[in-house]
Formats: sequence, structure tokens, C-alpha cells
Amino acid sequence: MTHTGVRRPGAVLGAVGLLLASAAVQAQVAVAGKGGPIRLEAAGQSVALSLDGDTVRGPGVELRRRGDAWVGQVRGSDVDVGWDSGSLLGRVGEGTVALQVLERTPEPGLRLEGNFASQPSSLVVAPFAIAGSLGGCDYTLSVTAGRYAGWRTCQPGTHLAPGPVSLTLPEDVLALDTGEKAALLALVLSERMLP
Repeated sequence: MTHTGVRRPGAVLGAVGLLLASAAVQAQVAVAGKGGPIRLEAAGQSVALSLDGDTVRGPGVELRRRGDAWVGQVRGSDVDVGWDSGSLLGRVGEGTVALQVLERTPEPGLRLEGNFASQPSSLVVAPFAIAGSLGGCDYTLSVTAGRYAGWRTCQPGTHLAPGPVSLTLPEDVLALDTGEKAALLALVLSERMLP
């Protein structure tokens, strides 16, 4: 792993990636074409990110895959988030990343518990919904018209207003390996992604 974060035993994030890898979920999640953008729209703002091989680019976003980590910048914050043996650990700005992934039973999906960008996070990711908090924002999303859509609020101290949110993913994201996909989607859902 190439990142500089502190490794903590038991800190795990198979994250959103494990869930989105299943064929049932791929049929339910919006696919913007093989090379289409990752599109996040929230409270009247939007960001479209292109995934081109080992690079993710968009307004204020430049991430490169270095080994088993996404390294670069998101809106002026340094990012170094890596994955290894079911763990996703690292840094976003001055905040640390360390989450545990717990499989939900008997329902399909995952529950993420821990910290993302040093913000307490507890997020349930299921085939037809995303609900809970990640990196300072709370989500209540369900799959509607082929994309995750619903509501997001962010904690005081962030610059984001509460409002409707939607997330559309291209096939290229769904095809990433679990750790890479989990790291990327956690970054997309964090409060740092929108201007």
C-alpha cells in the first residue's frame, strides 16, 4: 500500500464497492455508458468526473491510481486513500480514513462504521438504497429511474446546504476492483466533492 495513513487493526472498508459489484445491483444503478461520467448532483450543484484508466478528473478533482491507492487532490485537499486486504485507510486533507464493513443479514448489503475524513460515519449500502452518514453528510437515497436519488444534509461547519441529491455511475466504475471502487465512491459521497 502506498499511502501514508496509520494502519489500524480491524479497520476495514469493502464499502460501496462490494455491493455495487453484484449483477443485481448493476441492473438497478444508473449506468451512464461505459465511459460516461460519475455524476453527483446535490442542492442545485453538480460535478461530473471522468474515469480514464488510472485517472479521475473533474472540476477541482485530480486523482491518480498509484499502486493500491487513489492519490491527488479533491477541491484543494490532498487525498491519499489506499486499500489492502479488505481495508481502506488513509487521509483526506487533514482527516483520517478508517472504516469497518459489516455484512447485513438477512438483508443484502453492508453497514460501514468508523471515520471518513475524521468524521464519524455509519452508512448502510443496499442494492436499492444508501442511507446513513459518510464524511460529514447524511444520505437517504433509493434507486429511482436508474440512479440513486433522495436527500442529503451535511453537518454544521460544512459549506453544503441540505437538499435533493442523485448519484449516477458509469459501467467503468462498476467494473473496478472492490477496494478501488470503495475508495472512489467514498470520496464522491464525502462533503468535499461538491464546490
